[in-house]
Amino acid sequence: MAKRMDRRHFLWLAAATGGASVLAACAPVTQQPVTEGAPAAPAAAEQAPVTLIHWQHHSDSRSQVVEQFKARFEDENPNVTIDFQSIPWSDYWGKLASGIAAGAGSAPDVFQIPMGLVEEYVAGGSLVPISDLVMSAADIEATYLPWTVQRAKADGKYFGLPLDVQTLVMYCNNELFEEAGLDPTEPFLDHADFAEKARLLTKKTGDEFDQVGCDVSYYCVWLTTLFQQFLQREKGGIPWVDPATNKLVYNDYPEIFDVFSWYVELSADVFDVAFMSGQDRFALGRAAINLSHPVYRGSLKMLAPDLAYTVNPFPPRSVGQELYTAGSHWMWVVGKWAPDYETAWNWVNYCTNKPAQIVWSDVGGDLPSHQGLVDDPRFRKDANAEVCMDSLKYASPWEWIGWAEWVKEFGDAHDRVVIGNEDARQSFNTMIENLNVVVETHTVRG
Repeated sequence: MAKRMDRRHFLWLAAATGGASVLAACAPVTQQPVTEGAPAAPAAAEQAPVTLIHWQHHSDSRSQVVEQFKARFEDENPNVTIDFQSIPWSDYWGKLASGIAAGAGSAPDVFQIPMGLVEEYVAGGSLVPISDLVMSAADIEATYLPWTVQRAKADGKYFGLPLDVQTLVMYCNNELFEEAGLDPTEPFLDHADFAEKARLLTKKTGDEFDQVGCDVSYYCVWLTTLFQQFLQREKGGIPWVDPATNKLVYNDYPEIFDVFSWYVELSADVFDVAFMSGQDRFALGRAAINLSHPVYRGSLKMLAPDLAYTVNPFPPRSVGQELYTAGSHWMWVVGKWAPDYETAWNWVNYCTNKPAQIVWSDVGGDLPSHQGLVDDPRFRKDANAEVCMDSLKYASPWEWIGWAEWVKEFGDAHDRVVIGNEDARQSFNTMIENLNVVVETHTVRG
């Protein structure tokens, strides 16, 4: 049986658009969480001092939240010191990779990684599972949305708890829709209906774009959602990688190439990467539709507070199919070198439990992963919020094995066709060949 292994060095390519960059600009939190259901701490005299090193990549608002959690946790647990280090994004991945390779004394005890890397770190023996004294596997499954923890499960145990949960939804500019005689509040019937409207919403003077019908520049999430949508909704959740061959299944199903071909053809018709390059086309009213995360609402509030828009679900491939969206999130994990596993997991639980998730939502626009918050009215204050919260119920996690390489390969596959005029089938096959190398690179056979 093939297992995914931890790599000492990995490349991180930041997503070109969407919610990742908005988190640092959000307003700081003014409230603090109360730990729910945490066991009473023994008297300080009965506990030996514990210092936990905690790393995460930096954003001003998020680091302030962790500092508040740290102050409260240390106050409630006087024997514990949280050595919190908020590391610049550009330095985080190299420092983490070298720290993990060096192990105890160099690596953090608690740290954040994207969900696509948890399995590798587990297979590499770098992480310890959640202590049953903190939260049992049954408790985790009863507490969190299943898709937000499933990639952290191995051998019946869980190796991480989720934060920064996001799905993918469609943003529609109300004014531009109405100018085209379209109703922005009417959900797309299917891919064909969406494509027709995106073309109607595209404006050109000759060959030059004046308005893009849809900003499709977040290539990796478009292709992730399209491929997974077919496999999840029409093939019963068949995984991307065949466990018998350790190869992608994309060529086994003509429909997967069909959606790739549909996407690159649509992209050529309704979008130009050079049009207003480096700017937020949707926020500036020059893109009628944008596929992004629910956290993008916070970015629009800051960048375009007067912009009227409607959030719709991602369209089904065919009329009448169940809705689908791909979901992503980060995990807080504990290294095997941590000096006290139970205390480390108590700290993680303190920062990811139900009341803490309300704080994270206030500061960063995260969607909650706690099942008890999905229908909470505080997260459903308007029609757009309803769509975003409902998307949690039909999401499944991205299936990337690793992380950054998929961003590159999906983007390159798109660009070879749309910019380089390469045959779509040839580009698709090149993408599969390259991604099979990625899969193999992230795999160790035992």
